Amino acid sequence: MRIVIEVSKFRLVGDVTTEVFLEKNADYQQRFAYQQDGLLRRTVASGLEGEWVAITFWRSMTDARRSAGEASTSPVAIAFQSLLEAGSIDTEYFKELPG
Repeated sequence: MRIVIEVSKFRLVGDVTTEVFLEKNADYQQRFAYQQDGLLRRTVASGLEGEWVAITFWRSMTDARRSAGEASTSPVAIAFQSLLEAGSIDTEYFKELPG
């Protein structure tokens, strides 16, 4: 099995504090992310210059794409996305290599 690694970089909307983001992120993970088929693990980290990263490990690209589609209509995911600066979001996908 080749795991797909999703790396999303983003910035928070100006008035969103780290504390608020972490609270809403925990809610998003429990009520949306970890309910998605094929999600193996998800974690977030903050950078030194205000940038954040969410790293999500998927069983397959199909699972990652299906989740992205469901996020577009999920009230929980939409509320979470509202915390992120829309123009700052950059998502890339990587395949785990054998070895």
